[in-house]
Amino acid sequence: MIVISGCLVRQGTLYAQKSVISRLEVTAAVTTDSIRYVDLMNQLAGQYQHLQLDTCFLYLSKARDVAQRQQYIRGEAAAYRGLGGYYAYRDNSYLSFRFYIDALNLYRELGDSAGICQTCMHLGVYYQFEKQFEEAGRYMKRALDISKHLKNDSILMALRANYYFIYISNFRAGRSSDIVDRKSATRSLAIARQMAARAGDERLLLYTGMLQAQELIYSKTAEAEGVAKLMALVAEAERKGYVYHAMYGSSHLASYKARSHQADSLIFQRHMVRLALEGGYRELALPVVAKLFAWYDNHNKSDSARFYANAMLDIMEKEEQGKTQGELDYIDYYMQEKKLRALQLQHDYQQQLLDRKGMESRGRYAVIIFLTILLILTVLLLVDVNRSHRRSRRNAVQLGEKNREISEKNALLRTNDDFKNKLISLIAHDFRVPLNHIIDITDLLKDQSLAYDDATGLFRKLETKSQQTLHIFDNILRWIRSQLSGFVYAPAVCKPAAMFREALEVLKDDYIEKVLTIQFDIPEDLQLLADREMLQFVHRNLLHNAVKFSPVQGTVHVRAAVDGDKVTISVSDEGKGVDPGVLHHLFEYRNREKDRGRTTGGAGLALIICKDFMDKMGGTIHVSNNPESGSTFSYTLPFAKESITREQ
Repeated sequence: MIVISGCLVRQGTLYAQKSVISRLEVTAAVTTDSIRYVDLMNQLAGQYQHLQLDTCFLYLSKARDVAQRQQYIRGEAAAYRGLGGYYAYRDNSYLSFRFYIDALNLYRELGDSAGICQTCMHLGVYYQFEKQFEEAGRYMKRALDISKHLKNDSILMALRANYYFIYISNFRAGRSSDIVDRKSATRSLAIARQMAARAGDERLLLYTGMLQAQELIYSKTAEAEGVAKLMALVAEAERKGYVYHAMYGSSHLASYKARSHQADSLIFQRHMVRLALEGGYRELALPVVAKLFAWYDNHNKSDSARFYANAMLDIMEKEEQGKTQGELDYIDYYMQEKKLRALQLQHDYQQQLLDRKGMESRGRYAVIIFLTILLILTVLLLVDVNRSHRRSRRNAVQLGEKNREISEKNALLRTNDDFKNKLISLIAHDFRVPLNHIIDITDLLKDQSLAYDDATGLFRKLETKSQQTLHIFDNILRWIRSQLSGFVYAPAVCKPAAMFREALEVLKDDYIEKVLTIQFDIPEDLQLLADREMLQFVHRNLLHNAVKFSPVQGTVHVRAAVDGDKVTISVSDEGKGVDPGVLHHLFEYRNREKDRGRTTGGAGLALIICKDFMDKMGGTIHVSNNPESGSTFSYTLPFAKESITREQ
């Protein structure tokens, strides 16, 4: 049964849906106030919830993100409540329940009676569908108690409609309800419809009208009138753009037609599936898609069967990762059941022929005719079984291929997750050195044993380290934002000589402590075409590695070499060099667990990001061990056009 009752409360008064959506979108486009923007996103999500579920999720995500950034708790709670409804339509009971509980906790924190009432109502309907009737009654009773002190008509009429829904759900399940009886339920539905008519609420008018039509059908007092009314409401809902209501009504019409053994049941099932796929309610349509596939397959209508088989596979691929294998098992079980049914039919038919043969008392001619007929039928049946077997194998191959693709995607997700965790260690690696310096300086200042000149020098040093740390933070934050929003390469003219001196300032204390000599051989007017922040990230990491692995009183060489329209910048040290076993894989992302002891996770990941930056900027990066000692890291990038023009 399709869920609809738990998600009827909307934000504000509804009129014609399309005009409301247009007005809200125009208002949102010019809104600068963040709180007002969150409210508009939640209202748009409520409008799209019964029109296009994917668009509804987009607006809910925007509302939640902005509300969390602005610490707008009421807007965040409304987004959570909307997400609870969204995942109910996605047939994901776990996430639906989780978001409803999060919304309820926030509303309780705010003391928002209206929000608590709405969320308790949703939870009551949720538990009703989970068949936990005591919990459903407890939450619905809580909502009813709170509603006595409310004057919000939009909440009250939705609550009355859901009050009737609880009754009718229990009635059809053959159980009594502790909080609803037939008389009060029917009265509540009538009142909800009157309130919806006064408010001009098209959505609730359609829903209450459908409930009243179902009452006529299931009570068998006026079935024909109920069916005609329900068909008219489905047509009206589709005409006005309420895709979900049209799908809901079509589902009930299909169920009624099927129970009545009417031939047009398939028409309403196909209509329901089309609307579900159009509006993004894929998971709710899966059982009907499976029935249509089975019917067309059993009637040897291969084109239609193939269409619904592909639709079924597409829906299952988009479900949660944990449900994928179960759905594949369902398809395999279904195909096995089909084969068993064919064999059973073959067995029953052969038994029937044998029984008829035992009853035959005719002559030899009749026996020959009978055996001939039996042979022909057996051959035809074997041909059909063989055809079914080939079809089954073909479907099994397709399902196996889909399973393989899903496994590969899962492996990629695990790799990306590992990469994300390593990225955290990189950020810590970039901040640890300057922050440790700041902490050391502040410890000295707390002793209050320094002379005025020494304290003044330390304060200047503290100011420098703080500015450097802030600069590093800004660079990393800008890079993370580019990764989240989609990177667009916009190269600019960069001077590597000045950039190297700037990057070296962060490591000044380190190379002074080791008494290192830094030799620069880069022309001051040399210009490259690159993204400055990416290139500076590479400079910092190459210099950091060179200083870190250089011996005391060693020398670090930074050189530039020109080759045509390309320039190569190299950083060499006099350390021990790179382990040959790691050298050729230094810029490749691999699980570092087995290589623990060769390289540190943070440094390895930094070099991988350096290579990624070079790839995005159209350059290359290399590493090699020096003949005597140490290693050389180098990258190659094109000249800036200004530089090339000046040389010509």
